[in-house]
Amino acid sequence: MLAKGYKFSLPFFYWLLFIPIFLGTSYKALFFDWHIQTYTFHELEDFGRYVMILSTSLIEAFIYLFIIRLIVYLLQLVFQKSNTN
Repeated sequence: MLAKGYKFSLPFFYWLLFIPIFLGTSYKALFFDWHIQTYTFHELEDFGRYVMILSTSLIEAFIYLFIIRLIVYLLQLVFQKSNTN
């Protein structure tokens, strides 16, 4: 898929869609998965925990976004083929 000279880009709509997905996954990870409200913020380790949670939420949001993009791409292919027939 990534051939020489191929430039991958997402339309602006998907970047706007990324924001609520990232906020939702971050909220879920912080308050339900990690129970972050039981931790304190007195040591550098606690800051590292927040950074790790937010970075994994960022990666998870990108994965969700790419799955949505793949579904839209496949649906476009199906509808193009059905219009030609």
